This record gives sequence, C-alpha cells and structure tokens, in this order.
Amino acid sequence: MTVSWQDVARKDFEDAVRSRLLWGLTAVFVAFLAMSLLSAEQLFPEPVTVDAAMALSGVAMLAQLFVPGIALAVGYTAVVGERRSGSLRVLLSYPFSRGEVVAGKLAGRLLVTGTALAIGFAAASVLVVALYGVPDAATFVGFVAAGVLLGLTFTALAVGGSATASTRGRARTLTIGSFVGMVFFWKPVVVGIYYVVTGSLPGVQAESWYFLLKRLNPLEAYRVVAGAVLDERVDAVPEFPLEDVPANAPAETLELSNRLAGEVPFYLADWFSAVVLLAWGLVPVLAGYRLFEDADLG
Repeated sequence: MTVSWQDVARKDFEDAVRSRLLWGLTAVFVAFLAMSLLSAEQLFPEPVTVDAAMALSGVAMLAQLFVPGIALAVGYTAVVGERRSGSLRVLLSYPFSRGEVVAGKLAGRLLVTGTALAIGFAAASVLVVALYGVPDAATFVGFVAAGVLLGLTFTALAVGGSATASTRGRARTLTIGSFVGMVFFWKPVVVGIYYVVTGSLPGVQAESWYFLLKRLNPLEAYRVVAGAVLDERVDAVPEFPLEDVPANAPAETLELSNRLAGEVPFYLADWFSAVVLLAWGLVPVLAGYRLFEDADLG
C-alpha cells in the first residue's frame, strides 16, 4: 500500500469537518468580522468619516489578536493530540515516516485555518460594501492576504509546538505562552535592550536595529504589512507608551523614514515583514519536526 503525507492531510481535514471544528471556527470568525465592521467608527479616538480602508484598518487592529487565537486553537493539538490518544502509534504502523506525519498534519491544519478565514473574509467583503462602499480591489485583496498569512503563520507555529510537546498541557503552554509573550512582553524587552545599550529610551529618532527587533515580532510584522496595503496605520493592542515620543506627535513624524537618520535599510522595508511572518511559520515546524523525529513515543 502506497501512502503519503497527502493522505494524512486529507484525513486531518475531513476529521475537522466531521467534528464541526471548521464550521465552528468559521462562524466565530464571521461573527468577529461583522462586529468589528459594525463598530469600526468607535475604534478611532476622534469622530471621523470612516471609509472602507479605515474600517479595514480597525478590523486589522483587532485581528492581530483574534486571528492568532483561532490559528493556535486549530494547530496546538495536531500532533500531540494523536500522541496522547494512542492513535499516533496506529498511524505510524502504516508506512508513514514521522516527517510525513508532521507534513500532513501541517497541511491539514493550514487548510482548516485557510478555509475558515477565506469564508470569513468573503462574508466581510459584503459587509464592507454595504457599510462603507466599494473598497479598492487591490487594497482589499492585500488586506485579506495579510490576514490569511497571519493565520497560516500561527497555525504552523502551533503545529510546530504540538510536534515538540509530549502532552497537551505542554503544547498549550508553549503556544499560548509564546503568543502572550509577543503581545505583552516583546516591546518592553526591546525598549529595555535599547535603554541598556544607549542609555536612553527610543525617541522620535532611534537606531535602525531597534526597529528591526520590534519587527521581528510576527504581530508587529503583520501590522506593518496590513498598514502598507491599506495605507493606514494599524495600532498595536494593547499599546505600550514606552518610547520617549510626544503623545500628540503627528502621524507623519512617526513614519519610519522620518525616524531614521539615513536611508531605510532593506530589513525595514515593508516586504521584509512578510518574510518575517513566513520565517515564524517555517522555523517552529522544522524545530518541532527535528524533536519529534527523535522523541520516544512511549
């Protein structure tokens, strides 16, 4: 009998459909998008006339927390769930290698996340047109692509953590703990490093390596990509006012090109943030596979 990772992926996706995981996540995501779009005007600090691009920037601001949550829920049990239930031994009794199991699980969970996000964004397009008018096609496609990339990145990260861990609890701690660190601790740590190195807080003008360290956070990378395609600022949630920057500084002053002394290096170009997101999806999976390959499944 000839089998491959595609068979694992197909079964994994079909199991998600049968268990209603896919439809549950899709319903939750559609509800999130609907509530975000309906309340988009309240996401801005001052009364403004909200157009389609501004509404989508508000959705992107909330999506940086919501989409990874969906992705982590999809991915963190991918391998370890089979391992703890004992079905992994049955799976490996067929001519699958451990690498094929990880690849198949990854593909299956990526398909679950991608399908849920695609259906959600399709429904959102109808709401955007109804509430805010027809958005620029390229802008909307870019917004959807950025959101899907974020979801796939965190799904892959979760599958990598699932392959690494020996119990569901450890997988949950590893994946959710990483996400919490990105949300609450990344910027304070980077600002602390900057203070130790330079003796001052980062101000309007700061060193390029400081911005690189910030953008190595996949959530910051997503904000950069989404902001670039929408031509709107996408704020962090929560926002930590740790930099020595006036609270009333105009948006133009805070543009990256105005905060660097020289030219913007390639690693701070908008496209490089997409590379950062891809790396956050790829590296944890490779690391998880290497540990899973050598793990004692007993």
